[in-house]
Amino acid sequence: MASLDEVHLAHAGFRLSVCPALGGAITRFALDDFDLLRPWDGSEQVRRTSCFVLAPYSNRVGGGMFQADGESHRLRLNSAEHALPIHGVGWKRPWTLAAQEADRLLLTLLHRAEGDGRQDWPFSFKLEHELGLDEQGAWLRLALNNRSERVMPTGLGWHPYFPRHAGVTLRFSAEQVWLSDDQQLPSEAVDVPSRWDFRQTRELGEPELDHCFAGWDATATLQWPTAGVRLELKADPSMTHLVVYTPPAAQGFFAVEPVSHRNNALNAPDPARHGVLYLQPGERLERRCRLRVTRC
Repeated sequence: MASLDEVHLAHAGFRLSVCPALGGAITRFALDDFDLLRPWDGSEQVRRTSCFVLAPYSNRVGGGMFQADGESHRLRLNSAEHALPIHGVGWKRPWTLAAQEADRLLLTLLHRAEGDGRQDWPFSFKLEHELGLDEQGAWLRLALNNRSERVMPTGLGWHPYFPRHAGVTLRFSAEQVWLSDDQQLPSEAVDVPSRWDFRQTRELGEPELDHCFAGWDATATLQWPTAGVRLELKADPSMTHLVVYTPPAAQGFFAVEPVSHRNNALNAPDPARHGVLYLQPGERLERRCRLRVTRC
């Protein structure tokens, strides 16, 4: 693996660090001495960082294959921890630092659907991930350009990990949640049950979530009462799905992931209905997300 050197930004008390070689992942986001994202542990494991990009799809692909453009496409496994391809290509590749200023930077990644690369994703594309700081916190811009000569199904998202301190609260609104089968693939959409209903601010507790919510209103609010810090995650309105993962509290983190499509949407009867977008050759897709931080 290439050198795991970090690139650092600073502005108005905020600090943000990125490791281009490690999946282009965010390795720290902090206000003064308080970590707003779980800090990277220094290992070569992208899943131990603070946040990484989900592209050109989010979560798992059932059966490791999907249909597109009249063809069946098989994807190879990309994680020893999972029995299905997961989270796309971006988190598994080194990125290039294309531009940097004191309070913003731009990362790029070019995927060529040639040779072994075709087994990861059968369409060529270019990714841009711009990250910046301002007086309110961090802002993220993720763009994908279809570099293939065919129509490409795609989706985008982010996978941030948040520190799980005592009393942490969560609030978000969604219309439904997808129940999962024994492969963690969506099986049925139901109204959100009371134990997973976070429309009103409540302590995270132990909801045992690893599920995708649909009809999300593109806003989630987290608060760490002992630190007196509140973070509002605000995505583009087109990001209508939210994946929430809450491992046991002893692990010290949880994930709240804004995404454009539901899990395994590539294999849904009508993928577009569940958020998959189809890009013409040369067409570009862009999505944004803001992490707004206040003292409370």
